[in-house]
Amino acid sequence: MSDEIYERVLSNPKFAAMTASRARFSWRLALIVLAVYYAFVFASALAPDLMARPLVEGMTFPVGLAAGIVITVFCSLMTGVYVLRANSRYDAMNRDLLNEVGR
Repeated sequence: MSDEIYERVLSNPKFAAMTASRARFSWRLALIVLAVYYAFVFASALAPDLMARPLVEGMTFPVGLAAGIVITVFCSLMTGVYVLRANSRYDAMNRDLLNEVGR
C-alpha cells in the first residue's frame, strides 16, 4: 500500500469508527471471559470443598474439573464469536474503506 493511500485510510472517519467498534467489541468479550475465569478462580479459592465435590454422587469426576471444561469450551465459543463478527462485519467495512480511498 502506498503512503498516500495509507494516509487517506488513517484520516478517514470510517476507519476511526471501524477501529473503535472493533476495540469495544473485543474488550467486551475479553472482560466477559476474564469475569468467567476469575469467578472460577475465586470459587476454587473460597470454596475448595465445592470444587472437590463429585459432580454426581458416587462418581470421582469433581465439580471443579467439569467447570474447567465448561470454561474452556466457553472461551473457544467466545473466540468463535469474535471470528464470525470479524469475518462478516469488520472485513466488509475494511473492503468498503479500501475501495473508497483507493479511488
